[in-house]
Formats: sequence, structure tokens, C-alpha cells
Amino acid sequence: MAFGFFMNMEIMSLEIAREHIVVMTNDNMEDDVFLDDAKIINNIKNGFVVITQLSAFLESFLNTILNKCICYDGDILLKCSIEEKMDIIFMHYKVDWSNIKSQYPWEVYKKTTRVRNEMVHFKETYIGDGSGIPGFTIGKTPVNDFFTKDNMEKILNQYIVLGKLIASALGLKIADDIRIFMCDGEDEIVNYVYDSSKYEEEK
Repeated sequence: MAFGFFMNMEIMSLEIAREHIVVMTNDNMEDDVFLDDAKIINNIKNGFVVITQLSAFLESFLNTILNKCICYDGDILLKCSIEEKMDIIFMHYKVDWSNIKSQYPWEVYKKTTRVRNEMVHFKETYIGDGSGIPGFTIGKTPVNDFFTKDNMEKILNQYIVLGKLIASALGLKIADDIRIFMCDGEDEIVNYVYDSSKYEEEK
């Protein structure tokens, strides 16, 4: 009998994000006025990887629900936006997700996505005047406050909380201790987010 192997992108994304947070710092300033070139570059470079991976985490999380919990086997829904996927998933489970929209983790997601999108589609290169690198904003967010080790850790934790809020609202479970690669010959649970009722039915 052949065993099936599964890969959990959610865990991989979180691990990559954590690895980049470790090398960040909480100090971006050269003095009280200007940003330090090396410090801010280090924090923006690593912070950009973090927020990109957290975007991948949420995308993979919702795709796992579509593929493994709802058992959708097409491609069209997987190409939808995060908000569209949330609408579709919650509609399937007949649950209202407006409560999630009003909570802090969703606010963090929206702000982080705005910064990430501004960086991906960077259009304006001018950041300000001065004899040194001035404090500036990306997506209406000050880089000095946003791109710090502590803030990236807080954002990562809020993305995890957001996933738990979504799973709880849908009656799904999260396997916190799951590995990136899983084999169904070793364990029943092979996905980061799963529908426990499907396993109970099989028993």
C-alpha cells in the first residue's frame, strides 16, 4: 500500500518569517532625526520577507480549507482574493464573518497588506528632504515603527490568531504541532487546518 505525502505551506511560511525576524532589530535611527542607512535597510529587507510570507500563510490557510475541508478540486476559487475566499468559505459553512472583520487581527492583516502592496507596486521613489535619510511612510505607515523586530513578531502572532479565529468560527481545527511534510501512514492529521468531523466519520 502506498502512503500519501502532504506539504504544509502554512508552517513553512511561518518558519521563514521567524527566521527573518530573528535578524531584525528594534533600532532604526542614526540619531533622533534621521534613519540609519544600514539599520533601516536590514529591517526593511527582512521585514518585507516577513510580511510576504505572512501573506502566503493566510493564502495557503484559506486554500487548504477550500481544498481539504470543502473538498473543492477546481482552480478558479483558488485565484480569488483573500476577501473573496473568505466570502465563499463562510457562505459554504453558512456563517457570518462580519465579526472577524471587526477584530484586531483582521485590522493587522489589512494594514500589513497595504504596506506589502505598496512595496510590491512601488511607484514613488521620493521619500523626503534632509541631510540624512528622513523618516518616511509606506502605505501611510511610518517605516521606523513598522519595520522593527518587535512589531514583526506582533504581526506574525496576529496572523496566527486570525487563522484560529477563522477556524473556530467554521468549526475547524488547527494542528499547531504539525510538520511541513506529513505522511498519512504515520498520522491521521496531515494538514495545518482540518475538519475533525471527517476523521470521526471514517472511524
